[in-house]
Amino acid sequence: MKYRINKNQPPLTDADLRSARDFQKLLHSYRAVKVPFYRTGRFFAGSSAVIVATAVTLVTLFSGDKDVQNTYITPPVAQVDIARDSFIVDADSVTDLTYASGSQLHVPAGAFRTSDGKNVSGKVTLRYREFHDQKDIFLSGIPMTYDSAGQQYVFESAGMMEITAWQNGKELTANPDKPIEVKMVSNTAEDRYNTYYLDTTERKWVNLNKTNLMPVPPMPSADASAEAALGLAAAKPDPVVIKSEQEFKKAAAAVKEAEREKPMPIARADKDKTKFHIVVDANEFPEIAMYQNVRFQVKDELNFDKKTAKTEWEDVKLKKLNGLDYQIEFVKGNRKMEVVATPVVEDKDLPAAQKLYDSKFALYQAKLTQRKQAEEKARKEYEAKAQAMKEKMDKAIAEAEVRERQYQATLGKTQLVYRTLSIYRFGTYNCDSPVSWPREASVVASLESESGEKLDLACLNLIEKDRNAVFPYQPGKGECRNFRFNPSKDNVLWAMTMDNKLAIVDAANFKQQQTPNKGTVKFRFRLIDKDFKTADGVRKYLEI
Repeated sequence: MKYRINKNQPPLTDADLRSARDFQKLLHSYRAVKVPFYRTGRFFAGSSAVIVATAVTLVTLFSGDKDVQNTYITPPVAQVDIARDSFIVDADSVTDLTYASGSQLHVPAGAFRTSDGKNVSGKVTLRYREFHDQKDIFLSGIPMTYDSAGQQYVFESAGMMEITAWQNGKELTANPDKPIEVKMVSNTAEDRYNTYYLDTTERKWVNLNKTNLMPVPPMPSADASAEAALGLAAAKPDPVVIKSEQEFKKAAAAVKEAEREKPMPIARADKDKTKFHIVVDANEFPEIAMYQNVRFQVKDELNFDKKTAKTEWEDVKLKKLNGLDYQIEFVKGNRKMEVVATPVVEDKDLPAAQKLYDSKFALYQAKLTQRKQAEEKARKEYEAKAQAMKEKMDKAIAEAEVRERQYQATLGKTQLVYRTLSIYRFGTYNCDSPVSWPREASVVASLESESGEKLDLACLNLIEKDRNAVFPYQPGKGECRNFRFNPSKDNVLWAMTMDNKLAIVDAANFKQQQTPNKGTVKFRFRLIDKDFKTADGVRKYLEI
């Protein structure tokens, strides 16, 4: 019997990670050994249960289905976009697919839902495309900037993909209980890239905090495959621990709720101080409303204007201060008067008030003690279960590391590098590392044609050789201020004019024109006046 290692386990959810505090750090300590990336013609076939699916490269609209237009993603070259492949799959069956790049998609049965959450049956059109280099990124029009802690970065990509699904002209949603698993070919084996999802509604990238590097090992023995599957299964979060954590949090919340019910003692009235009566809302201030014949006693007699206090006010607002005091605001039209006062009762009402307070306080203490005991019990149970889970995961990961070293010892130099992605929501996913714009030189860039005419550019992008990133700049008419670059790099400029002409400054011309590191630098663009129909037609002009 043959076995197949599944190292692409579903990622831990936020609840999973919270269930044992430092488990994320623990899991991240398990890293696949880095191996070189080599492009070859070898691609591994799926299991014998693979369902054959038909793939058709798409450039325009698919039959009967229309892509949702999203102005947030706008390809810079009009009428040109990265082609999608369309796979026809059976929603009720398991399907394994291989994309042209060698990437692999595993589609479980029941992976699709309608927009209102109903399960989908029958034939489904799965659309898929990838973006791997600067040319792909530029032509896609997908924004590649990322905000973190108030700082803006540009994504350096290890691979990006887009996946959607359609049936009868309607867009489908993913079933998060049965996610599609994608093993996307990557051009780097560096383990510094996180997984991001493009939220086109919020118009931003969302950091999924998932590592994604997965060098694919050769097919191991059946025994090793079975042991690996068992070991990784043991490392899954335990639902019992998650439930225990929820019970602990519920008990802690109950303690806080009880603490807010603490009754407030009432003060004795001072016959020499000014007092007034106001009606309080029993729901908002139950600590006052529980007493009879309460009046408010002015705290600062010297600064209290008794004449103003006689005004017939339209509204009154109370705010609790420290201790027994309240800030009271009287309002009439634009006039306001504020006074700090203390709720008090006269001597004749004090015994009844004290008796009521003692009774309420005794009930409060009993309730608080009971809830604190329940919280402590829940805490101990949760910590015991979390520790047991941690020990189980420690053992499973240690065993997995041994197996990984064994796998790596047999890897060949033709081995592909994959990035693993679990599709809980259809759209665009990116394996990225945020980087800053270059800072070595900052100039005012004069944007001109080869004949010296000032150019009005719709977009302007800096490309550095050997860095898989596209640095966007906001051009003004004929210039771009605070244009930054690294003079030691091989740099290229890709731009589009307002009348949809491709404009390029190649590496040789960039070096010739960049001499100053400050002041104004003239960049002379070569204009490509062509009516492009395909992405490949544009690519041949995008030299790096």
